[in-house]
Amino acid sequence: MVIFFDRANRPLWEGRPSIYSYIQGQGRSVDGSLPDDDEFWAGDRMRWVAGGLDGALGHHAGSDKTTDEVRELVQLLAKHSRKPKNSTRKALYAKLVKTDVGGMIDAIIDEVREQPGIKPESVFLEGQWLAENAAHRNAVKFGIAMLGLFQNGQVKDLLLTLGRHEEFTLYATVAIHNGMEDSNQVLFELAQEVHGWGKIHIVERLEPSSQEIKDWLLRQGCRNNVMNEYLACICARNGGLREALSADQVDGELLDGATDIIEALLNGGPAEDIDDYEDAPQVLFDYVRLIREQGTTTQQLSVIFSIYGFVAEDEEKWAARNSAGWNEQLQSDIRAGCELIIADTKWNSIVMNAVRSGNLTDVYYGGACAEKLGIDIWDTLYEQLTAKPLEDFYYYELMKTDDRDRIQSFVQYAIGHLPLQQIGTGPGTEMGFGEEYAAHRKLGAILQSLDRFEGIGTELILTGLNSPVISNRNMAIHSLENWDVTSWGEQLIHAVTHLSEVEPEEQVRGRLDQLCKDKGL
Repeated sequence: MVIFFDRANRPLWEGRPSIYSYIQGQGRSVDGSLPDDDEFWAGDRMRWVAGGLDGALGHHAGSDKTTDEVRELVQLLAKHSRKPKNSTRKALYAKLVKTDVGGMIDAIIDEVREQPGIKPESVFLEGQWLAENAAHRNAVKFGIAMLGLFQNGQVKDLLLTLGRHEEFTLYATVAIHNGMEDSNQVLFELAQEVHGWGKIHIVERLEPSSQEIKDWLLRQGCRNNVMNEYLACICARNGGLREALSADQVDGELLDGATDIIEALLNGGPAEDIDDYEDAPQVLFDYVRLIREQGTTTQQLSVIFSIYGFVAEDEEKWAARNSAGWNEQLQSDIRAGCELIIADTKWNSIVMNAVRSGNLTDVYYGGACAEKLGIDIWDTLYEQLTAKPLEDFYYYELMKTDDRDRIQSFVQYAIGHLPLQQIGTGPGTEMGFGEEYAAHRKLGAILQSLDRFEGIGTELILTGLNSPVISNRNMAIHSLENWDVTSWGEQLIHAVTHLSEVEPEEQVRGRLDQLCKDKGL
């Protein structure tokens, strides 16, 4: 007898690796990928970094509300909890795969707590099963969230393993915080293994309950792969930055950590900034004092330039600050301290050594300081580009000059080294994210500044007009808007008129129509 199995009715997790085992197999070097990536992101024009979607929703979106979808999901869980079997698990799992759990997790948890007839023991076991065995991220997130409703010290290793992957750190963090007696120490352990959105979520919840944690917050806590600005004020407050910087001298690691924190506070951004930090006056004063005595890096000098710009802002801003802990004498003292540091000739060699190092972080800060100090580093960067032609950084930096001869040399280099035929495949609707558009981004770095150099780079502009990346076409159009049409040449004129007929993006097509009208085409 031949038995035909209905493959459509197989459990969705069957025959697929569990996410938990996938993360286990990566050891301590979790790379951010997941086995359901292609399925989860199918049809999307861009993929978020691990944890990015939940992080953005948590920091920049409104609170979730109970919906019919939430109620349906929780009812499936309640039904399964009362009489667990494969069919009810399959129904719950199928619903989870299709549900944006991250966008409604708080509402789900509230509904679970209020659901009549739900069996807590079964909910815990199902949460554990999903966390360990699910092959889809939304099911894993749901499982972790269910574990957070209970004392869960017995699954500590499971939560820590999943939490090492930034996609699940938020869920593991909340579950650990709610369900373990020593939760703060466990979170501190996990915080040292994540570097992106996961680190942000943990540090926001981490209590400064020991000197070890405070020291870590000031030295490593702020630094992350998303934006230091999210954590700067938290680390300054919880780590005790004011007290730490009041010493006559501090260790180098603390000075570097303080540099990260103060830089982010001065940058401002999506979280509290320098004007929200109540200890800012004393912290900036002590930082300037310490840099005068101990400063040795271009990042520190860059922050000094930022502090100098801050204390030199207009009177309207300072009127508000002077009623919030500041005074004119302190402002004047900090400005004078910055001026003394900037005038110290030792920085000339420090800056050039940083630029020549070839380390991109050092080159970045060295370049920023060189510009402020009036040190010409263009030739050095150009030499480094020829050794590292794939680094986007150099394409942006080398366009920061008004020297037409230098721009002409750089443009000729780009024409010879960028795959222009592979870039100019025709207009499309691409955003230009991902490694496959690396060359398009390098072209964009040049195009965005060619408006200042009429007649230079026509071949690159022509390529930009024919790029599938929308920003490339916009930047090419921007250049031509600022050029006299007599410098275009026949190829560019033909390309613009042709593109105005085939351009797929309405906004870009409107710019092209206006360009043709303004230039008499």
